[in-house]
Amino acid sequence: PPPVPPAPPAAAIAEFRLELAASLWDQLPAPVHSDEPLTMKQMNQAYGYVLYRTTVAGPVSGNLTLGAVHDYAQVYVEGKLAGTIDRRLNQTSLPVKIDSPQARLDILLENTGRVNFGSALPGEHAGLLGGVRLAGKPLTGWANFSLPMRDSEKLNWTDKACTGPCFYQATFTVDHPEDTFLDTSALGKGMVWINGRPLGRFWRVGPQKALYLPGPWLHSGENQVVVFDLEGQPGRTLRGLDHPVLNAAVE
Repeated sequence: PPPVPPAPPAAAIAEFRLELAASLWDQLPAPVHSDEPLTMKQMNQAYGYVLYRTTVAGPVSGNLTLGAVHDYAQVYVEGKLAGTIDRRLNQTSLPVKIDSPQARLDILLENTGRVNFGSALPGEHAGLLGGVRLAGKPLTGWANFSLPMRDSEKLNWTDKACTGPCFYQATFTVDHPEDTFLDTSALGKGMVWINGRPLGRFWRVGPQKALYLPGPWLHSGENQVVVFDLEGQPGRTLRGLDHPVLNAAVE
């Protein structure tokens, strides 16, 4: 008789769809108001995200200039993505055009880590530093929303499609919990929780595109995953792998 192929790893997770969603814009806490944007330290926050929001009088067009971005920011005008500013690429500005007499400007900023050596160390505060200018004029009157991403359990889920900064939730089944890897190659940029525990962060730019998932974090039977994706799109999927992905092509 032909040889029997080896069985797949016991904790392999079959591909499943992220079905429930919750838009970040619908989950915002009460803001702290200030004239200038606050750092994370000023908001008693260590990690995660901050949403900075103000109202801009228009029409106006020109460069939106941020003093210093620590570390990655998405800029929105009336809820529409205008562009990103990335500290890794030494970016501090992007062109913005506002046609209406008044528009909401949002800057969603992620703390991706801190420099812990060299001359940058003394000023290594997380958040938006040095103020914001549009077409050379300072923008003031900010609402600062602290988003430490410590709790993924208290979200208002819906089965409606969600695009942009969104949380997603799904369940998957494991017969025999063992170490495995969660394939994140279908996702954009964000974070993953497994059964309420923060598993790790992902970014489509690579080179790592799978997160190590310890077997003890899994249950026999049903398990829950929550994903926060800055570049969320409805219909995305996740799956388990029996190997890491550490050397994917860098975008």
